[in-house]
Amino acid sequence: MHWRSLCARVRGLRTQSPLLIFVLGAFVAGYLFIGYWLFHTGMEKLYEFPVVGTLLSQRILFLVFGFFFVMLAVSNLIIGYSTLFKNRETAWLLTLPVSHGNVYRLKFLESLAVSSWALIFLSAPMMAAFGRLHNAPRSFYAEVLAAYLPFVILPALLGSWAILLLVRILAKPWVKKGLLLLAAMGVLAFVATVKPVREADVNANQDEHSFYELLRHTRVGLNPFLPSAWLARSVLSWSEGFTGQGAFYFLVLLSNAAMGMLVGFEVAGNSFYGSWTLAASSRAERMLRKAEARRGMQRRSLLEKTAQGFPLFSRPVKALALKDALVFWRDPAQWTQFMIFFGLLCIYVLNLRNVAFTLQSAFWETTISYLNLAASALTLSTLTTRFVFPQFSLEGRRLWIVGLAPLGLPKVLLQKFWLSFSVSAFITVSLMVASSMMLHLPFSRVCWFAGAIALMSASLSGAAVGLGALFPNLKEDDPSKIVSGFGGTLCLVVSFFYIACFIALAAIPGMRRVMHLRFVVPDEIALGAAAFLSLLVLLIPMALGMRRVKNLEF
Repeated sequence: MHWRSLCARVRGLRTQSPLLIFVLGAFVAGYLFIGYWLFHTGMEKLYEFPVVGTLLSQRILFLVFGFFFVMLAVSNLIIGYSTLFKNRETAWLLTLPVSHGNVYRLKFLESLAVSSWALIFLSAPMMAAFGRLHNAPRSFYAEVLAAYLPFVILPALLGSWAILLLVRILAKPWVKKGLLLLAAMGVLAFVATVKPVREADVNANQDEHSFYELLRHTRVGLNPFLPSAWLARSVLSWSEGFTGQGAFYFLVLLSNAAMGMLVGFEVAGNSFYGSWTLAASSRAERMLRKAEARRGMQRRSLLEKTAQGFPLFSRPVKALALKDALVFWRDPAQWTQFMIFFGLLCIYVLNLRNVAFTLQSAFWETTISYLNLAASALTLSTLTTRFVFPQFSLEGRRLWIVGLAPLGLPKVLLQKFWLSFSVSAFITVSLMVASSMMLHLPFSRVCWFAGAIALMSASLSGAAVGLGALFPNLKEDDPSKIVSGFGGTLCLVVSFFYIACFIALAAIPGMRRVMHLRFVVPDEIALGAAAFLSLLVLLIPMALGMRRVKNLEF
């Protein structure tokens, strides 16, 4: 059934706009080409250093695969929760004369495919460049592709087992509060223990000492018990012509993946139904308890009080904003990803203290500040694409109820824009101000970068909301699947293209002062073009989205 559905979607691409298909294809081809060029150039520079370059390239390979393993485990944990416990199809399948273990197997394979396909796409340029530099045979690429299959299965199994365990543990309210308290204590401990690198310490260290310190911190990726280390050793062995050694580590991966699937399908599959019923009953009990508390005490929640505190908006707009916030908060798959996302942002800002010592060159101060703006903008694009784009589609089959309201769907779209812009601007402006202060930038530069990221927040929020209404998927209730469709991919492409153009134009005045290169475009025209581009990215998708919802048939 899923295969036929996929084939139907591929055939349906013929009815899509040729321009959109061309833009998507150009982005995919551009990423593969530019990614290959960047990886090939970077590794080639590393290999120019004898012994050291080879050692560093190998450590990078171990760390990259280790990073992939961790992210795949987290991704499978989050997507597995939505697929196993929040999916309406799962609840329907459990009513059929089908064993619960088969339902678990089906949903496990579904979450595995959704969360793991991007690994091959993202790492394809790196593996192509690695094989080209090592003059690897053609069989090398087929061997790496075959090794990816057991590699992605292992983190999927870990994520699936973890979610089955967490659902049983988190069914008790006191466990959730305890975990939140431990998380807050962990963040405070991290902030208190991480110290910035002092300039005196940097000048006192020898180059050799710094190099060995760097290697010492990368030893975690060499742990022989990590599946990522088995994959890295297979890739290194195959690239150097040691076929037997590469096959050994591949068989280690394959045997562990097969054993994990055997244990997971038999043990975890049999306990899936118990976890599902426990999650459903605890959710119903929690909602009943909250309803009784409201009827008895008539107390408003914190979100309701916050929504009522904005006098500039009408009551219908505030009611819809409150509804969106409650739907987001009641979906653990949504707010869990958001908390992980926010935690990574905090780690990024804190780690800027390691490069925040006095910069000796105006060139590096300007370059790092604009790279920080680019990093914040890319973070913003991920935030809007992942959480803002699916908002209109998440109305689902209940959209006709909102459409019949006196407010109208165009104003609903505006409400979603203002809500997403307010939240994203608050997060990214705070991130930009904190990171700029970490870099010891002047107050005027802090205000400039804060204004730039606020403008980009409006543009990217408008693009995500407009494209979400232009390419809705009202039949799907899983946000990750909505984002992985054609509209979500196009939103990400538009966001990346806009960020690249905006940063290139906005950086001209600053880079002109510290470089001896001639820029043809004057400063005023460059800044005006950046502002005009932002207006286009904001207004065009919103206008198209509003026209789409006006003619939408329920």
